[in-house]
Amino acid sequence: MSPGVAAAIGFLFLAALLLGVVVVVFREAGRRGRPEPPVYVVNDAVEFALASLDPELVERIGKAGVRRIIEWSTHYLQGLAVPSRRRKGLRVVAGGEGAAIEYIQNELVRRGHDYPTADIAQVLAAEAGYLAGIGALGERVSEEEPV
Repeated sequence: MSPGVAAAIGFLFLAALLLGVVVVVFREAGRRGRPEPPVYVVNDAVEFALASLDPELVERIGKAGVRRIIEWSTHYLQGLAVPSRRRKGLRVVAGGEGAAIEYIQNELVRRGHDYPTADIAQVLAAEAGYLAGIGALGERVSEEEPV
């Protein structure tokens, strides 16, 4: 191979390497400009709730009860995210509203776990504290805003 061909191949290799570095740098710069979205982790939500709930409530329903309530809350909210499953007039409210509490309580009773409405509401309020802590809450919704 002649020195000119070897130099040309070396130059092309170096140009491709530099182009790759430039692409990686620009991608990373674009990524750093955007905040990371909040990540909801059920185990973390349960631990947060357990730490902030009244010890008597935790003793009454147990860690498993707190987990069940939070899991059904997540299921409820996922259902609202699917347009075909969304019921007219419902809105997503951190901490649960009557419709959310009723849904969760009904699902739990169907599975043999009958927790008082007040206990479910307290667990949902603790879950809302977790959501606020990870930055997953949006703006407060006023009563006048359309659904």
